[in-house]
Amino acid sequence: MKIKRFNLETDLIELEDYLRNEYLENKNMTSWLPERLHDLIYRMDTQYTDEGNPKSSDYIFIWEEKDEIVGCILPDGDAIYMSIKRGYEDLYKSIVRFAEENCKPLFKKEEDGTIDFLVIANDSLEYRKEFLEEYGYTRQQEEDYDNYIYPEEIDVTVNLPEGFKLVYGNDYTNEENKWSACNLGFHPELESPNYKNDMKSYNSRKKSSMYKDSFECMVIDENEKKQNDVCSYCFVYVDIDSKTALIEPVSTREKYRHKGIGTAMMHGVILKCSELGVKKCYVNSYDWRRKFYNAAGFTTEDTIGYYHKKI
Repeated sequence: MKIKRFNLETDLIELEDYLRNEYLENKNMTSWLPERLHDLIYRMDTQYTDEGNPKSSDYIFIWEEKDEIVGCILPDGDAIYMSIKRGYEDLYKSIVRFAEENCKPLFKKEEDGTIDFLVIANDSLEYRKEFLEEYGYTRQQEEDYDNYIYPEEIDVTVNLPEGFKLVYGNDYTNEENKWSACNLGFHPELESPNYKNDMKSYNSRKKSSMYKDSFECMVIDENEKKQNDVCSYCFVYVDIDSKTALIEPVSTREKYRHKGIGTAMMHGVILKCSELGVKKCYVNSYDWRRKFYNAAGFTTEDTIGYYHKKI
């Protein structure tokens, strides 16, 4: 068994193919979609380094047997996920231990020198939960959720209040407004007429080979002419080889919430995915956001636990 550190130049296509094949075999998100790998490398890592944190992709490690990937560590900020090929489940214990030794720089040290090491595990993979609890990990109360929809099998319409319009990325050219709307959705305290967004992570995403097949979807307020008129925004990664899509990120500015605008945008995503031939579309949700996606027509596929251990 060979263990190697991920190299973007030489290993991306191989790792992408591995994740795609695992999805096609399992038909679920127990292994990352290649779309999520691209989001990590081309968007999130830029955001992490801008904040003074290490790149997550520098701590991707790959396990190979006979030059074929059978497992890997997939970090996302200060959290670690493991993808393991079916039939190689016994690797999990050694991969967790390897991560504890080799992925520490991703975690901030406490005053006493310890770190809060965080491992993410799908509940459908019960063997992972059993090992983590036996190995001293404690599951936090909040959960994460994988949610999906079959775009070609659902009938939706875009219903918006008067004065609002659904648009896709190519039909709206103010890129700063697009990405600012996302940041303002996550950080409403930034809302102001003078807010200017740092476009680094937005522009970095364009380096992804999936970018040409992917799209933005948003709702604009046609009554608001002077400031940011984008009130709801999302980006949809499309993998044409697996006919899947991943929506990441999704955000609605605070003053536009509870008006049906976010739901209308998600329905716009579903319609576009159906048009593009996407067979299954995913969105990940944390805690209460699952209710929003379920109301828009998505079904929860799996719950995901956050397991903590002081090391």
